[in-house]
Amino acid sequence: MMKFKRYLPIFFTLLAFSACKVESENIFNMFGDIEVTFQNSSEFAVTQDAVVNDGDSVHIYFTVTSAKEDMYSVVVDSTNGTGTWSTVTIDTEGNERRSFSGVRKFKMQRDGKVTFRFYARDFKDEYLGDGYTSITINARPSFDHFVNRRLYAPNENTPELPCFLSLTTGRSYSYSEGSSASAQIDFGIDTVLTADPNNPTELVYNLYSTSVEEYPVSFYDLSGWTQRETLFSVPIYNYSNTNYTRVLVSGSKIQEEAEKLTIDRKQTDGILHTQGLTPNTLLYFLTPEGKYGALYVTQSTQDTDGKPYINVHVKIQK
Repeated sequence: MMKFKRYLPIFFTLLAFSACKVESENIFNMFGDIEVTFQNSSEFAVTQDAVVNDGDSVHIYFTVTSAKEDMYSVVVDSTNGTGTWSTVTIDTEGNERRSFSGVRKFKMQRDGKVTFRFYARDFKDEYLGDGYTSITINARPSFDHFVNRRLYAPNENTPELPCFLSLTTGRSYSYSEGSSASAQIDFGIDTVLTADPNNPTELVYNLYSTSVEEYPVSFYDLSGWTQRETLFSVPIYNYSNTNYTRVLVSGSKIQEEAEKLTIDRKQTDGILHTQGLTPNTLLYFLTPEGKYGALYVTQSTQDTDGKPYINVHVKIQK
């Protein structure tokens, strides 16, 4: 009898635990009353994960149904790899509370993946479920991105330092290398001292196309080079890195933004150190092959030997 009493607390603990297990909902199926399906209702319809091209139209026709509870809203949630997201809430009418159909139409203008979820909420605005499904649209790469290209201030005594750049390949060239690669080189860097008397030693960085009429660097002879007719916009100053990262996200988006400006210049002409190719400056360009792109200046500094340079990123349509 004493042995039986000794085990009574353990028995009741196990019994209580067992009762809790029966009454608790399983987190993996507690939202199983919602079903989401996709319909093939147009030539642009997508009913499962898909790979598309930049600029393609995408239609997602969806139906959300609820087996037990009324749905007072349906939410369309989309996320992408940049850390941004979009949420659209659609209130349902009385005859849509158990079955709601809609469509999400858009033009793909972002390289990489965008994932869409469709889920329901009840009259308390509480989550009912998403049918444990989603659709991911993956856009093929539509632009090249060249980062951290270092371009030095030209110096007659150091012709081996890179001060020319190919926008189509992202490769930088020195004057010594330039003649044999001139068919690929789009521009070079030149510098002048600022016209600001309060900062007389500050350099002003400018660029010039190899097809410019008068070369601004007197000690470089480019007369025998192939001249590429690359054109540039006026510089956009104080352009944020966030916009560079989150706005210029596809070849079509780069072109769309570039076409807002006139692109007809062969060189920049800043005379103050706050002009020209200063950090956080962006220029759009158009190559002779008809490709649009963006040049973004991230830094103006010196290397460990004290040689001045600027650092640039380039995005260009494939």
